[in-house]
Amino acid sequence: MKILIQVHSLTGGGAERVAASWANGLSALGHQMTVMTNLKLPRTYATSPEVRLVQRDICSVNKGSVFEKLKAGVLNPVKAFLQLRRYLRHERPDVVINVLYLNQYALLLARLLSGVKVPVIMTDHNSYERPPGHGFKWRQWKNKFIDNRLFDRVTVLTGRDKKILSEKGFTNVDVLYNPLFLTPVESIPPKENIILACGRLDSWQVKGFDVLMKAWSIVGPEHPDWKLRVVGAGKPDTIEFLKGLAGEGTDNLEFAPYTPDIVNEYRRASIFALSSRYEGWGLVMVEAMSQGCAVVACDYLGRQREAITDGINGLICEPDNVNALAETLDRMISDTTLRERIQSCSPESVRQYTQDKTATGLEKIINTVSGK
Repeated sequence: MKILIQVHSLTGGGAERVAASWANGLSALGHQMTVMTNLKLPRTYATSPEVRLVQRDICSVNKGSVFEKLKAGVLNPVKAFLQLRRYLRHERPDVVINVLYLNQYALLLARLLSGVKVPVIMTDHNSYERPPGHGFKWRQWKNKFIDNRLFDRVTVLTGRDKKILSEKGFTNVDVLYNPLFLTPVESIPPKENIILACGRLDSWQVKGFDVLMKAWSIVGPEHPDWKLRVVGAGKPDTIEFLKGLAGEGTDNLEFAPYTPDIVNEYRRASIFALSSRYEGWGLVMVEAMSQGCAVVACDYLGRQREAITDGINGLICEPDNVNALAETLDRMISDTTLRERIQSCSPESVRQYTQDKTATGLEKIINTVSGK
């Protein structure tokens, strides 16, 4: 089948990585893949030579110019509509996969006015509920609970999110886990006394890095031969703020910038900490497990439990609870037998999320909407 994936870019973010993986996985299954994206940005995620890349028709914006931003805000939806209508008419894809509500109205209008009855699959990569104080912005709420009724299928990350939509009358929802781009290790690599955490530092409230720092202020001084290593992009002020929360734990605390070569970080670390207040699912968590890390995960209303069985392939604790996270980290550090058992179980337990298996799952959804 001819399949179009529309995604903002192939740079940096988790959804962008997923889009590249889908393109590669579906191409390997024999489908004719095209990705429409912003190729003017440096590409972090590679696609196979068989995947065709098309530049999105967009206005370049000078960050310092308010006028140019306003102009782009008006012209870019028009450009997207014209390009998509032209593409649908000329290429006649069997299915369009849209990532994170990019130009969704332009896409729906282009489909309506192109005369091509192509099904559209919308893929969401965030949870459908938030804790108090972290509610959805209006646009996010509209995307999730209004716009999703307009698409042929919608994919969500967890069974809990599908249940939430089902209770609101949605019948077009499928669960599709994000693909694991790493190959699970056959044997556990040599590990160091490192607890690893990853994520955008400036999103510390979502990622719970403040909770992690406070927990480390308790745990770090008790285990001076261990260090907490936090990898991710962030402003210097954010890093200094987080360091200030770690107290005496700063003596064995490291911050490292974002790296596309994160696999080496996973392989070195003995423990991976997911401290998020809320998380759609936790792709970095699964990636770390594939490389033999023993995961400590703050579980947001059962989402992380869809990948982790507590005490078997990871340890679960309550989110936004400093003492609970500190106690669970201390347990994982102190109990070597438990930690090594979890490390040995982790890689095999996430093999179900590999690129080929998730591509097959996506193919089934595509077959459902295309009738092929």
